[in-house]
Amino acid sequence: MATSLSITELRNIDTVDLLREADSQRVLVAQLHLGLGVGKEKDTARYRREKKYLARMLGVISEKESLKPPSGRRTVHSPASKS
Repeated sequence: MATSLSITELRNIDTVDLLREADSQRVLVAQLHLGLGVGKEKDTARYRREKKYLARMLGVISEKESLKPPSGRRTVHSPASKS
């Protein structure tokens, strides 16, 4: 993603697309973290900014998952009665 989207814009994205974007954001954050560790990357602010953006994405994904109705039927098994 070229620019960071706001929370409202992230909420309007389909869950599948948001998961795909979060995966690519994870890769970017990992690359920046590695770059900072070996001294290749100097912009620590960018690392923090991208990490926060990933956290926003994951928060929206979690929010969408909690609002989604459970799929399939759940059966509750009662304990066997003793006779």
